[in-house]
Amino acid sequence: MIATGTGERPAVGQDPWASAWLLLVPLAIWLFLAKLSMVIVAVSGLGLGPGGEGLRATVKAVWEFGPVRFVAVALVAFGIQKLVFPRRRWAILPIAVVIFVAMALLATAMTPDRNPLEKLLRWVNNGVQHSWYLIASVWRDAVSVAMLALLFGVLLRLVPRRAFSWTVRLLQAAVALLCGVVGLNLSYELGTGQPASLRALAFGFHDLHDLLPIISSETTPFRVIAIAGGILLGIVWAWRHRRLATAPAPAATRKSHWGWGVALVGSLAILLPLPSVGYEPVEPSTQGVLLGLADTAKTAAADEAAAKVDQAFDATRQPPWHGAGMTIAATDRTRRMNVVIVMMESMRYESTTLGNPTLDTTPFLKQLAANGLVADDMSAVIPRTAAAWVAIQAGLYPLTNGATAKWAALNAKIPRLRGLPALLHGQGYATSFFTPTELNFQSDQEVIRSLGFDKISTEKDITYPGAERPTYFGVSDELMVEPLLKWTAAQVQAHRPFMTAIMTNVGHHDYRTPSTWKKIDFPGVSNPSLESYYNCLRYIDTVLSNLMQGYQRLGVLNDTIFMFLGDHGQLFGEHGVKQSFNAIYQDGVRIPMLIYAPGLDLKPGVIHGPRQQIDVLPTVLDMLGYRLDGGRLPGISMLDPVDPDRKLFFSSSIEWSALGMRDGRFKYIYHFGRKPMEVYDLASDPDEEHPLQDIRKKQIAQAQQDMLQWQAAAELSLDARPADPSNPSGPWLKN
Repeated sequence: MIATGTGERPAVGQDPWASAWLLLVPLAIWLFLAKLSMVIVAVSGLGLGPGGEGLRATVKAVWEFGPVRFVAVALVAFGIQKLVFPRRRWAILPIAVVIFVAMALLATAMTPDRNPLEKLLRWVNNGVQHSWYLIASVWRDAVSVAMLALLFGVLLRLVPRRAFSWTVRLLQAAVALLCGVVGLNLSYELGTGQPASLRALAFGFHDLHDLLPIISSETTPFRVIAIAGGILLGIVWAWRHRRLATAPAPAATRKSHWGWGVALVGSLAILLPLPSVGYEPVEPSTQGVLLGLADTAKTAAADEAAAKVDQAFDATRQPPWHGAGMTIAATDRTRRMNVVIVMMESMRYESTTLGNPTLDTTPFLKQLAANGLVADDMSAVIPRTAAAWVAIQAGLYPLTNGATAKWAALNAKIPRLRGLPALLHGQGYATSFFTPTELNFQSDQEVIRSLGFDKISTEKDITYPGAERPTYFGVSDELMVEPLLKWTAAQVQAHRPFMTAIMTNVGHHDYRTPSTWKKIDFPGVSNPSLESYYNCLRYIDTVLSNLMQGYQRLGVLNDTIFMFLGDHGQLFGEHGVKQSFNAIYQDGVRIPMLIYAPGLDLKPGVIHGPRQQIDVLPTVLDMLGYRLDGGRLPGISMLDPVDPDRKLFFSSSIEWSALGMRDGRFKYIYHFGRKPMEVYDLASDPDEEHPLQDIRKKQIAQAQQDMLQWQAAAELSLDARPADPSNPSGPWLKN
């Protein structure tokens, strides 16, 4: 320590290491409280979102968390010892034991069917087990605080005296900001059931205006406190210890007897392996908030994968897939039939009557299926509506939100995409896109315009003053039926074939139906959100029934190929996930797919094998009898057989959140370091409930590389363009 003339110990501000630890106190507190919340939620299954279990259930879950009960008993015992036996500190332990036993007896008296000894042992066992969960979850956060203390201490030790005050203030601001990040991460996990990434948080800030309706629908007092409370704690702590910013007096040496050593040893603990808690819901918490977020900033593996894709491009001057220069040509098989593709919002396969015959959500689609073809293993690529449009209408792998925004800017300068509407327009088709949504979310308008529709009809074209908006994205689906049929009638009168893409609205989060819809009770469903979702599906099914009756009145059923499929799935707590945009479990990507073409000689039945949205465009061209020229697409016609071990790739909608791959019977989910790689055997575990534990590291590494290379190849394929637009078989440019 610094020597002083009076022999007194120096102020904390004169010791850089003690100052560093003091600066980090609010961050340590907020990290602990965040992990405590996550572990309690994981252990209890508590819902802290809108429509959650409420205050009583929350208090009960907190009380039943073993360490909380232990601490409460210890505090009461301490208070009694101070009041009754002030000189006998040893009395705390027997007092605590007596209180614990008394509580067990009281609880048993309220439920006489239980044995007090059994309850006491269960409490002790839960307390020990839950304590281990908490310790295992917190220790990497403690490591991150030690690493920051080491960094702060070195900085304060080396900073010039004249810059000391500003340095401390900057560090105090950084601590308050980090507390806010911890709160954001906690709110994100509670809202989605998944860990955040730096890209996800950055995406939220960048697209805050677009995301406000979603965020506001998920906002709760607890989540507001999690974010604002941490920042406020940091600010109040900085004000309380504002003297830390006072520059220390010159001294020959400034060091701590303990501060630097604890910081160094704590930092080296990063080399230790992650503890295993043996309880899957808690495992993600062991990653550590700040260290886990930092892991998502690593780019080495992604850079390596992108480099391999670039090397292949440099060798061939061709992207892996492309559609910028593709055209179609008539053959002797060509039929000038109409095409209607209905994309249904958030419709997962298992929640339809097609996927679960005992669930009466889509009886009309089930009726059509009796005379159509149903794909029993159809998947989305990315659980995001605009991504589905690219996959379905353009036949190419779509991109994440950020990559789509980048692509949209490039495409606005030089078009590099031709969708099915543009291809059919070249063959004399009238093309249209109808949706009751505002089509004003992120890059939605740019994506739809790039596909080449003649007519785009959105909410503003079909709504009227005072029209109800069941979702924050638009009006009821029934409002688009009349204008859609009116446009179709005009094409029929002009004897012109038509192609129409339809995107429904009801069914989107937060699962509200129009007020005129009489809700249906679904027996055995206890989740209110899930029952509301089922009603949304039933509503959509009714709208489709009315639409098909309209097509029948126009006399076009036998001249039209109808395709009905989901844009993506949805989750309601499966795998702890509550939103779909980053969930690439089967519930989030497996969707219904139905082909109905009464005018074609197609034998009704099932389309077997792994299929994906990229297969829709090749299927339409196959059914119409057109030949594709100048394009290289990753999909195949669903009328052709498929390899049962076909590889399918998936991605979250927010970059660097999750990638997925199906390779035969195995499904891999990669979380970019925020969670261990998950591997499932879909043959024996179709619901992905039991991740495999005996997968070799080499197999894991190869799967990770395959997914990252696919992602890089998908981006290159949409960003690239032919150097000569009239010659797509020639060399291409990367952007």
